[in-house]
Amino acid sequence: MALTPPTAAEIDTYLGEDHSWGVDEIQGAYEAELNAQADACRLPVDGSYPPALVEALGRRVAHNLALRALPLGVQANVSDYSVETTRVGGMDAEVRRLEGPYRKMLIG
Repeated sequence: MALTPPTAAEIDTYLGEDHSWGVDEIQGAYEAELNAQADACRLPVDGSYPPALVEALGRRVAHNLALRALPLGVQANVSDYSVETTRVGGMDAEVRRLEGPYRKMLIG
């Protein structure tokens, strides 16, 4: 079980070599998503950082960076006959599954 969250450098490794994001972009997305995850999730009482949250953080950062190319969150597919638009979802289903057991319950 991981004791601390992954670093931005570890997330860069997680993203693989096939990307064009710079160190500053990855660092910014990492900080934003680390804070968002901390706001949404509870850590275990022993203070450890579970592997599920490590994976979810990597996916959060990847999702954040991928959406930067779509500032309105919309993809348009144009054919000879019509224009089709698709709105990109706000949350990765795998992140929801991984963070599920750790999510804070909001009441009110």
